[in-house]
Amino acid sequence: MLHWNLYNTTIFIGAIGLLALVLYHVFTKKPQDKTTRYFYWFLIITAIAILQYISFDIGISRKYKVISLFFLPFEFLAPVIFTAFTCAYLQKEKLFKKYKYYLLIPFAAFFLIYTVVKINVFVDYAILSRETVRNIRTEWNENLALLFTFIIGVWNYRIIKSYEKDLGDQSYHFVLRKTKWLKNIYMTLILLSVFWLLTLLYIKIDVNVGGNDTYYPLWIAYLACYYVFYIKSVSHLQKIQKEKAEEEKTFNLSGLDKMFEPTALAVLQKNQSQVITILSYFATSLFDISKTKEVLWDILENCVSKLELEDCVLYLLDEKTQMLKQEAAFGNKKQDAFKIHEPKEIPVGKGIVGSVAQTGNYELIKDTRKDKRYIIDDKARLSELAVPIYVEGILKGVLDAEHSQRNFFTENHLYLFQLIAKLTEKKLIQLQQKKGLSISKDNSYYKELCSLMEEEKRYRNPAIKLSTLSEEINISANYLSQVINSLSGHNFSDFVNSYRIKEIKSKLSHPAFIEYPVLSIGLEAGFNSKSAFYNSFKKLTGMSPTVFREKHPFKSQFL
Repeated sequence: MLHWNLYNTTIFIGAIGLLALVLYHVFTKKPQDKTTRYFYWFLIITAIAILQYISFDIGISRKYKVISLFFLPFEFLAPVIFTAFTCAYLQKEKLFKKYKYYLLIPFAAFFLIYTVVKINVFVDYAILSRETVRNIRTEWNENLALLFTFIIGVWNYRIIKSYEKDLGDQSYHFVLRKTKWLKNIYMTLILLSVFWLLTLLYIKIDVNVGGNDTYYPLWIAYLACYYVFYIKSVSHLQKIQKEKAEEEKTFNLSGLDKMFEPTALAVLQKNQSQVITILSYFATSLFDISKTKEVLWDILENCVSKLELEDCVLYLLDEKTQMLKQEAAFGNKKQDAFKIHEPKEIPVGKGIVGSVAQTGNYELIKDTRKDKRYIIDDKARLSELAVPIYVEGILKGVLDAEHSQRNFFTENHLYLFQLIAKLTEKKLIQLQQKKGLSISKDNSYYKELCSLMEEEKRYRNPAIKLSTLSEEINISANYLSQVINSLSGHNFSDFVNSYRIKEIKSKLSHPAFIEYPVLSIGLEAGFNSKSAFYNSFKKLTGMSPTVFREKHPFKSQFL
């Protein structure tokens, strides 16, 4: 006999409705990108998992035993798919690939347990007793699935926060716009998991409480959350895909279509994140660098380093001796500022680097052990990539990278290196012509910096650094310093302190802070000592904070 009631009927219909809605979108929209596919698969698997649980409660699986043959531990698979969705959305697929087999262990374990249970049911509980089967389903399965979901939820939330911290090549506000809705979903799911855990503890403590009635409100809350997630995600992902399509249409506006053939440009389009990082660096770096050596070191330290390579060396050609000399390095070869550990010289025509200089063609070596030209530098490595650098048609040098893994360098690395080589040529020409960069009043980087100060209150961090902010905005520290000096009229320290003083002045003249000690207000605003606070305040206002408080009672409002 089936046991229907208002609650399990609502949950059953709600789960079927969610499944039908998602399947309709899958078959009509036919999503191609991984992010959307993971999203749909998560909702499909979640809906099926809910239907499995409710079918037990209603008694469908007991009445029709054949249905149980199709039951799988989807409750352990859904969090894994959600993690795949998150990593794909945040472009952290390598992280998911690294841990996916570990994440699938609970699913695999309960898949085996489910198989034994199914066999046991059809042989009339000859292997395991009914009580044991019931405990596996209602105690082990449900409780461990809930705990697993909670742990995965917290881990995914940390992935999101790490993404926000790293920023990559995106602006701070773009990152927040990208993650805010996803964080809200995760926080809701984590809170629901906590409520479920508390409900379990309540049932364990109070023997008079039991039955599925206790869980019905939580199931309904979960379903409501999934519906909201579905509605928000569909519109958001469609918007993201539209922006991506528009981005691909306008990608050639950067001028790369004039620098690369269509085939190479297509590869660069697939690596827009790294390409934009490189373009952003070259657009803002080397602002007041006047020497070739400094240019080359700056490129390796602040541009090539972002490609996460092990070792990279830039060779310059001595036209008189026809020797390639190591001029700048990233990795083990870097000894100190502008110094290379045991710098080598390679004749043109010798080794892989010399061959590139002689032929003018790149070399991508998948296994150096099979190439007799390979010359060991600081230590033997298995992969090598070398591209020529030209200045107005004349060979200037070679950009060379090595890696300890065989087959490490790909077509992506090749075109990114060629992009760096071509942009390096433009920088060296700019250096020769002594052309500098101009800073306009509507500078977008300055606007973003001011936004970080005004909206995120970054100045409250006593350890705030120019280098940290420049990495966050994704421009060189030197350029950011010049922008601040030019547009604010202050150096970096005074620029930050001006925001601190503005907040302090507001608090000193606000009645809510009348009992606050002056020093406490200064330290809360970001100053790390009394002397720094008082000196800066007097420098920017012409008076001490105490005198300011006496002269400005309750006039302004707290920011």
